Amino acid sequence: MKVVDSVFAQASFQFCGHLDEYLIKRVDDLALFYMQTRFGKGGHCLKIYKSGKLVEERWFSSHRSILGYYFLWVWHWCWQLWRFSRKRKNVKAIFFHPLGAFGMRFRRKVKHIFWQWDYFPASFAVDRMFNKTAKHYADRCASYRPITGAIGRVMGFPNAQVLMLGVEKPRFYGDETSKRLLLVGQLRYGQGVEQVLEFIRDNREYSLSLIGAATYDFGEVIKSIIGNGDMAKRVHFPNRFFSNVELREEAKKCLATLALYDTSPDNLTHYADPGKVKSSVELGLPVVMTRISEIVPYVERFHSGVVVDSIADIKTALADISDNYASYRAGVEAFAEYFQYEKYYDERRLLEV
Repeated sequence: MKVVDSVFAQASFQFCGHLDEYLIKRVDDLALFYMQTRFGKGGHCLKIYKSGKLVEERWFSSHRSILGYYFLWVWHWCWQLWRFSRKRKNVKAIFFHPLGAFGMRFRRKVKHIFWQWDYFPASFAVDRMFNKTAKHYADRCASYRPITGAIGRVMGFPNAQVLMLGVEKPRFYGDETSKRLLLVGQLRYGQGVEQVLEFIRDNREYSLSLIGAATYDFGEVIKSIIGNGDMAKRVHFPNRFFSNVELREEAKKCLATLALYDTSPDNLTHYADPGKVKSSVELGLPVVMTRISEIVPYVERFHSGVVVDSIADIKTALADISDNYASYRAGVEAFAEYFQYEKYYDERRLLEV
């Protein structure tokens, strides 16, 4: 059922819980602003929908320097939101980054919904600035929804209604006879990539599809580890994002995905809803992940993967998945049923303020 209100929403070219598909089905007058990451190629894209049909598409510049990137991010967001809202009533703006609320005092007729996806526990000045900005706007927006309870508590809103990422039910599944593993996402420090490569180096019966774009100089670090470990024939590392079609074809070859996050206290994944875990479910693959994030109880509850406490546990976890693949596949389906994005967002009243 369509909602009456107009919505201007931040979207992402990467996995974002199917927010865009959900809004296209629910909103009559919709603008989706796809924000390019600082490490992605190309600019931002605004798509306008009327009654679920795309009627306009425009592209905007971005920049890879941190100052240039965020200046253009705020400029394009504020200008396009103003253009969208000036001739419409009951406009709601949905955003994940606190800068989406910048200038809200001049948009009094817009109801701002801050769905906070990130919190940075590190002590760097830029992290402290992000967290303070998020807290400032969280207290002033019409609706504040943390993606995990951990973010809500550290932000001082322990009773805020948590809204995690929805998923789509899998249409394809992995290969229970395979020894190939999948790691997908933005590749950066703290994501456990080094530990995964260490495991592949020491267990030559396994191979790896390492899919995603590496940040900063991390791509060269990955290539060096692969070369030094004589893993070139067993590790596929194209160093770019894959389309959904490409990713599904790659996933069909694999036994499971790996999400071996660094569990040190300053890793932001403690506060996140990891996209690697949700995308693993959509690809029909059980996940082996470290004990981090509030998604862990759901993985264990639905038996959609194995939660490990060290690299030493990975081989045993993979053997158990291989020996009990039907059970893990059923767990993946149960996880997907619980977080199915249309049902999940409806139940949690995403569009209400």
